[in-house]
Amino acid sequence: MTEALRAAGFAVTAAMLCFALRAAHRQAGAAAAIAGGLMLFFAAVSRLSLAVDALKTLGEKTGVSDSTLTLLLKLTAMAYVTELSAQLCRDAGEEGLAVKAALCGKMLLMAQTLPLILEIGDMTLALVP
Repeated sequence: MTEALRAAGFAVTAAMLCFALRAAHRQAGAAAAIAGGLMLFFAAVSRLSLAVDALKTLGEKTGVSDSTLTLLLKLTAMAYVTELSAQLCRDAGEEGLAVKAALCGKMLLMAQTLPLILEIGDMTLALVP
């Protein structure tokens, strides 16, 4: 809870700084917004190791293969990075580029899910008599 409050406080402070900077110089405000967003993202990423460890433990208990778990974690990371890049583009005032970044990320996610889809198909066929 403390970390969430700290992140929220940082975000509000950064937003006020960006607001003040944009009044004087639009590009400086955008740069501050991008920097603040990146700092928040990397602070959150540093705390994900606990979640990854919990997922690994759950995978061992349920018999999910390491390759499947790795793929799921990779897909999740790709989704987060895609969303971050789109939001940073929006912070810079580039809505069109943000939409294209989001679309590109979705296409790459679809391409990366193919092995998982094939594995689910194989598992389904193995259940059919």
